[in-house]
Amino acid sequence: MLKVYLKQAWTLLKQNRLFSGIYVMGTGLSIALVMTLFIICYVKFAPIYPEYNRNRTLVIKAMKHYPVEQPGNYSSYGGVYYPAVEALIKEVPHIEAIAGLRQNEYYNLRLSMPDGSTEEVPPMWCNAAIWRVFNYRFLSGQAFTEADEEAKVKVAVLSRSLATRLFATTDAAGRTIRLAGNEYRVVGVVEDTSNATPSSASELWLPMSLGPLNEPTNGDPNNLLGNCHVYILAEEGHVKEVQDGIRMAFERRNKGDNKDVYDSEGQPDTYWMSTFRGGNEKPDMKEIFKSFGYILLALIFIPALNLGGMISSRMDQRLAELGVRKAFGGTNRAVLQQVLIENLLLTCLGGLAGLLFSYLIVFTASDWIFTLFDTFIDNVGQPTALTFEMLFNPWVFGSTFLLCLVLNLLSAYFPARNALRHSIIQSLNTKR
Repeated sequence: MLKVYLKQAWTLLKQNRLFSGIYVMGTGLSIALVMTLFIICYVKFAPIYPEYNRNRTLVIKAMKHYPVEQPGNYSSYGGVYYPAVEALIKEVPHIEAIAGLRQNEYYNLRLSMPDGSTEEVPPMWCNAAIWRVFNYRFLSGQAFTEADEEAKVKVAVLSRSLATRLFATTDAAGRTIRLAGNEYRVVGVVEDTSNATPSSASELWLPMSLGPLNEPTNGDPNNLLGNCHVYILAEEGHVKEVQDGIRMAFERRNKGDNKDVYDSEGQPDTYWMSTFRGGNEKPDMKEIFKSFGYILLALIFIPALNLGGMISSRMDQRLAELGVRKAFGGTNRAVLQQVLIENLLLTCLGGLAGLLFSYLIVFTASDWIFTLFDTFIDNVGQPTALTFEMLFNPWVFGSTFLLCLVLNLLSAYFPARNALRHSIIQSLNTKR
């Protein structure tokens, strides 16, 4: 019976090409826009290379500093002073690693290329803990160590693309590069990253101790304001405990100081929440979720209502046909099943069109579309490379398609059910 229904649905689709085309394109556009939104959310919040530990990563960015008696007279900076923050929170239980890192386009370095030219490269200044917080895939060599950082050894880790441009191979461990007039030894090469994951994206990683971002503001080593962002990796199942422990550490520090207050504004944030934080301002999650809800309503329910109106008009034109089928013994249930299967076929075709269109949107707009939720991106020049892992996730397409399928079936069910309420005589007389 299903095969017969599908065959009839395909025949009707070819007979009513205008209606079918509008329906397929409307469904496809709705699925494409919703899937684009879901792909962005998946790339920004799900565990993907090299940020597989997002579910247990906490983040501290900027914070406020003000005198005890003058909270309105505060100052802030683009980050925190990593050594002071690390010393403050390192005794909190259940912490696996504390990484300090920062990229800044104002500190780009000149890299000497094989043809004698130079190329400006924005490095990521970081400590050795970054290799534990983020899971970079090493193609050759290894990461620099804490000992390298403490001894201020001039070592570097390159991305696949940069290593290939320099040496025409990824087997570059042990070779040297000339960076800002100094020679650095390459200790490892990692798989390329993407600006779709800006926290970890770079082409060049250097020890923080060698960089200009390892100083506190005003030269005061007790000052927590600085230039770095801090990423804390909590043990599995202890994220909330670590989060509370770090907040308590800041509270204890402030209570013991009669002059200054360092307000972390509720940090550390979970990884996904840190995406929405701009500077030291705490994100208003209620407003953010409300905005997401409005966007989802606009992308799904408005097209569904329009399709429902089209189907209702189409069912009025088919009343005589429905009357004939009922006159020859067709039950309301059988006729309703056929109408829903017709709609299912159109929705599946729309789903395929939407899938292709969503990838077209993502590929053509990748340079800006993945920065929609990021309020702070250091390395704006890093390419937004798209990987199979980012795009081809069955859960993303499946959830999008299922949501649109339910809405489309509902948009067909109610007009069809309303049309079937007419008696056989009323349905047949619609032609007169």
